[in-house]
Amino acid sequence: MPIDILGASSTYRIDGRGGTKTPSSITSSSDSDQQKQQQVQREQLKFQQQQNNPKAHAFVERNTQSLTLEFNLRTVPCHISSAFPTLESVNEAVALAKRAGLKGGGIFGSGDGLIIGVGSGAAMDLAKAVADSLFGNIAPAKYGSNQENPGEGGGSLVLAPCTLGGLWAASSNSPSVLLDTKEEMLLPHLKSSWSDNLACSRRGTVVALDPSRYLAMPPLYTPFQPVKRSEYSPAPSMAHVAAAALAIVLDVARSMDESMKVGVIVANIKETEDLQTHVANELRAVASSCALVLELATQEAKHDDGGDNNAENTKLAQQHILDAIPRLSPLVEQSSLLSQMSMAITGTIPQKLANALLPSYFPQCHLVTYLACILPGLCDVISTRAYPEGEISMVEEVANSIINNGNANAKTSSLSSWASQVTMEAGIPSMASLAYGTPDLNTLVGSLDSYESLMVSLNGVADGSGRDDHWVMEDVLQRSLNR
Repeated sequence: MPIDILGASSTYRIDGRGGTKTPSSITSSSDSDQQKQQQVQREQLKFQQQQNNPKAHAFVERNTQSLTLEFNLRTVPCHISSAFPTLESVNEAVALAKRAGLKGGGIFGSGDGLIIGVGSGAAMDLAKAVADSLFGNIAPAKYGSNQENPGEGGGSLVLAPCTLGGLWAASSNSPSVLLDTKEEMLLPHLKSSWSDNLACSRRGTVVALDPSRYLAMPPLYTPFQPVKRSEYSPAPSMAHVAAAALAIVLDVARSMDESMKVGVIVANIKETEDLQTHVANELRAVASSCALVLELATQEAKHDDGGDNNAENTKLAQQHILDAIPRLSPLVEQSSLLSQMSMAITGTIPQKLANALLPSYFPQCHLVTYLACILPGLCDVISTRAYPEGEISMVEEVANSIINNGNANAKTSSLSSWASQVTMEAGIPSMASLAYGTPDLNTLVGSLDSYESLMVSLNGVADGSGRDDHWVMEDVLQRSLNR
């Protein structure tokens, strides 16, 4: 039977909400400052050229021609150049695929064909959303990996990320994130299976990764530069990606602690205990890798001489970030199973803040950079939370793995002070510096309320965390803005 291919291909972002343009020049009073500024611009330009990597385009064209000529299969290209796909772009891609002959069904096990996503996070999200719409390869996830026929489904999805954002999106089984142009928010693309089940898994998905040839790696560290209203924030550095991932990890640990408090996680069931142990080990490992990347970025910031030591630090940071990112989304999904919450769908607190506020109030900011700037405020809130005496919380275990990391700053006395210091030295901007104008806190909180109501009313999804999580989110927002 012929297999049709829909290629969602994009290796660059030019949309106003997630552009990667070269930052503007900033006048300096000294030659050394000017030289550093020129070096930063060269690095940003090099990364931008990597994101428009002709090798990735050639890879798509070469394999498309091979499938067409050797196997007599029809291929239909579909390009995306914006920071986030929209429902309209998904519907257009689905209609294009159907007109080309790809068979869709919409329920699990129906449909026939192959969808290939190549490029950025937007391309990955578009490919996943199209696959969910056409094939319906979504089924309830269970503890462990002994699911019946885990690879069966009506169609296949192949994801080949070319950026770290693409790798993050490709490694996630969660619904794609789409920009709702009417609500000016980021909302998950939910099919009925996502809404009907606490945690789901997408079947028939293969992720192909070739870091040495097709993955554009950003610089380890770039100093923060204020962005004018007419410009876009530069592409995030590895330090930004590490800080964003660390914010997700810490909120997952916080959520698990809250679930243990109210007795949601039952620790005397062996299956649950095994999964809990696995999640705890993964949380510590990912947190340690991300903390090391941030520490390496601070070292480069202090000794920005371009020597061999910087090259070694960059290589080591790349290894750790490539190890951490693919493990991040499975952590969120597995913790959702433990805490009996739909966090894999509704997102962690940093993700909720980004979904609700980024398009309207931080339109020039990259999603990863916005998640990164939440880290200090989240650590402040976590440090104020009270835990029963004599019990070691998940947050404390993760914090110990961060602060006691071999490369961590031994002078820091708490997670909060560590986060404040390392983000400042690693070039992570404050949330207030990223805002378009000066949004009022009450206005932002109102948008958070609207987002949560919208998630429940439109999709029937509530996170199950109650008002306590809402107050935590408000506290994180306020502390992040006041940083």
